[in-house]
Amino acid sequence: MRKIIVACALALVSAGVFAQNFQSGYFLEGYHLAYRQNPAFTDTTDFRTGLLSIASANWRSNIGLSDIFYPYHDYLVTALNKGIPASEVMNKFPAKGARIDANLDFGIFATGFKRGNIYHTVDVTLKYAGHARVPYDYVSLLKEGVKAKDFFNLSGLDAGLDNYLELSYGQTRNWGKLKYGIRVKPLIGLGHGRFRARDITLDTSGNGWVQDVQADVEFAGGLVTYDVKEKDGIRKVDLGSIGVNRYKIKFGGLGVALDLGAEYPLTDNLILSASLLDLGGIKWFDKVYGKSDAQYVYDPNREDIDPDDDFQPIREIADAFDFLVQDKKLNSFETLPLSFNLGAKYKMPFNKNISAALLYTYRPYRFYGYNEVRLFGCWNPLKWLSLDLSGAKHNFGWSLGGAFDVHAKGFNIFWGIDTYAFRVTPQMIPINKSNIGMSFGVSFPLYRRSNG
Repeated sequence: MRKIIVACALALVSAGVFAQNFQSGYFLEGYHLAYRQNPAFTDTTDFRTGLLSIASANWRSNIGLSDIFYPYHDYLVTALNKGIPASEVMNKFPAKGARIDANLDFGIFATGFKRGNIYHTVDVTLKYAGHARVPYDYVSLLKEGVKAKDFFNLSGLDAGLDNYLELSYGQTRNWGKLKYGIRVKPLIGLGHGRFRARDITLDTSGNGWVQDVQADVEFAGGLVTYDVKEKDGIRKVDLGSIGVNRYKIKFGGLGVALDLGAEYPLTDNLILSASLLDLGGIKWFDKVYGKSDAQYVYDPNREDIDPDDDFQPIREIADAFDFLVQDKKLNSFETLPLSFNLGAKYKMPFNKNISAALLYTYRPYRFYGYNEVRLFGCWNPLKWLSLDLSGAKHNFGWSLGGAFDVHAKGFNIFWGIDTYAFRVTPQMIPINKSNIGMSFGVSFPLYRRSNG
């Protein structure tokens, strides 16, 4: 079982600092790439970006490094160190388990231009997406051992990492007052790795320990490295060999996704909007799929049992795991994490350069749904400057964000944060239970037309 936790940790560490959609830019005036949050959000300005002139990063978690590493004497040790009291670790660990979501976007190229009554957009973006779920019972078993209780539910242990290239073409049109848009996004899969514990339980209440396991691992492309061992014609995935090659790009699959968006001015001051993003997925080719569906029994009365080694049975059960490679490539189509946004913006009657806005975001996941409500205050103090501040409540707690956009005559610079952690490592990983999200970019107007 320690092999599994190591595999999950590798997926997280390799993910580094990543990003979801730039929520703080949803209502930002002059922000050229707002159509990524809602395909209806375009103006009449033609623009382009340079190579890698756009990047965004986000890490969202209900734990921090301070929940994993503890000071002990003059050293920093992990929570599993025997010198750290079990009660201290388990009291800090979330009762519903740890959740980490991480993404990274590198904008390679983007352009927008209006021809006739249609506004067109073209994008090329390199994306990474990582996630991990660790149940409370899993940490309890590793830290406290079987003395804590006699039944452990380890279902829901899940870690994955995806890398793909997103190409997109979009159009924005008007139908009366309604403004609507669509983006078609062909996807080139570069790497995929996943571990899923669909149903794992450990019962230690009887004379022997019985563990039921329904779990699988899958790999495609060159992002995740692994070894497959073969003996007597049986092929098995070696969990201890799992690693990550962040610098290897290899074709692994093809897919397509859609973004849909709409904007409607209900009154002169109140504007409603909605968008549905990443509706689609990737078909991975030559996927290696390993499945474990068995029952493992451990006899604690054997003569070779060390009574002082609480983790001997855990190691033996872990070593018994057989992830047999399946000849039939199952579940080769992976859907993207879907996002739904619903927004409302109200321009103040006394000054239409000042607005208040509300944005609701929902993302369904296998084991839980992500909900966020974000309140904005927006201000356009100058023709070439837009600002906003926002506060959000979501599954991982509270956060403050903000953004600005400088749309000068020859260039456009935007920067923003959805949430910020004041204490981070040099790798920008939050130390405490906090989240971090940033976005930055430069674009260049080709020429400007008057709005209307």
